[in-house]
Amino acid sequence: MQGPAADVKIAPYFPHQQASVFFAISADDCLLHFRRGELTEKQLADDTANKDLIAMLQVGSMFVAKPGDRVAVYEGFDREPWRSTLARYHAGFQQLGLSPVDFDDLHYHPREDFYRPLAEAAPGTDLVTVYLLSGSNEALHPSPDVLDLSRTVNSKMHLARNATEQAIPVPETLVCTKGTLTDAAARRFLDAQGSEVMLKVMGLAGARNVTTISSIEAGLEYLSEYGDDMELVLQQKLPTDRYTEMTVDLMVADDEVRIANARRILFSDGLWVGNYISDAVTLTDIQAQTLLRVGEYVRSLGYSAPQGLNCGIDFFVSSDDIQVIEINARWTGGLLPAEMARRLNLGRTDAVASFDTVSADRLNDYLAFAERYLFGTHDGAFAVAPMGFSPYLYEVDGERRVHVWQLTIGDYEDFKRVKDEVLGLDQLPVASAIDLGHITGTRS
Repeated sequence: MQGPAADVKIAPYFPHQQASVFFAISADDCLLHFRRGELTEKQLADDTANKDLIAMLQVGSMFVAKPGDRVAVYEGFDREPWRSTLARYHAGFQQLGLSPVDFDDLHYHPREDFYRPLAEAAPGTDLVTVYLLSGSNEALHPSPDVLDLSRTVNSKMHLARNATEQAIPVPETLVCTKGTLTDAAARRFLDAQGSEVMLKVMGLAGARNVTTISSIEAGLEYLSEYGDDMELVLQQKLPTDRYTEMTVDLMVADDEVRIANARRILFSDGLWVGNYISDAVTLTDIQAQTLLRVGEYVRSLGYSAPQGLNCGIDFFVSSDDIQVIEINARWTGGLLPAEMARRLNLGRTDAVASFDTVSADRLNDYLAFAERYLFGTHDGAFAVAPMGFSPYLYEVDGERRVHVWQLTIGDYEDFKRVKDEVLGLDQLPVASAIDLGHITGTRS
């Protein structure tokens, strides 16, 4: 084995470890199924954008970690004003009573070669938690079989081929390739489903590898950068007026599979932007039994550890009906806010976790707003708990903007009203687009 000492274990561990942990979370999705030199122009752009967003999970790792652990973040955080901003978030976690990792135990790693420092020197902890076992951190794996396992468990195609045998309910699905998309079977499937179907390929998280198509020609256009052997899934599009999309995190251990949290998925402009989190988001017995069966299936493939691994399941529900659409044997974007909600003892209090943006020259105003309305210190209809930010700016219409990530607790409409009054209509625009009216009072 290359890199750290052989007794150091590396996996997407569930964040409840008593052992010492090195949190090394990076954007591993794209290199699970592809090599760096094989990436298309779109995949390279998506991979860069994914790293910019994963930076927020690195910040959030500070409160998931405990004193004595270590956390790796991108080198971009190690310069001003970002280092000071990072210290401000760390102070906020302390004020929330979350007992974060010591600030001096942050390690700054290259964004494009994130795992090299870990491969060159032992991490000094019992465990290393990664986002996803992938080719990006291949130098840390104890054996090449680990990568094959991760590819299998995270494969949409493997789930589609094995769901029936494993008694896992999934929407009607056809597995094919770009080269066979024009064959009669694909055309019959599209005709049978009506006006639209979902097209899914291997790749990135956050719905970047999923689209809706209404014709074979539209599918070919979406796949224009890929070769004919690119494998894909065509899947029934479930009507959103009948079904609700949700996610759970499972904790998969050698002797136990349990549901750690359940939450509703929030979208904006077709992209996942966050989650609705509350103990009031419940599962029926049938739904819970089905999800635990998915966890047992994942464990039967070899995805488990004595300490417990994290596994996210995306699914749709309508009454007792449940349709599983994806297995994510990794950390999920909703894991950290769900863990924060648990540690803050929010219970049935409404909470919305969302990725958003602010103008770069208004970042300090946003942080002052978050500190003014910080949960536990502000007595009002709502409160906020900042979870992360990215040091990598991007431009919209010539304006530089910063990605931020927060948990909004309590009256979301009042939060939107106040943030517009204090910060302006152009700040936190995703929050403005999120509508909870269809959720409140009708929780699944």
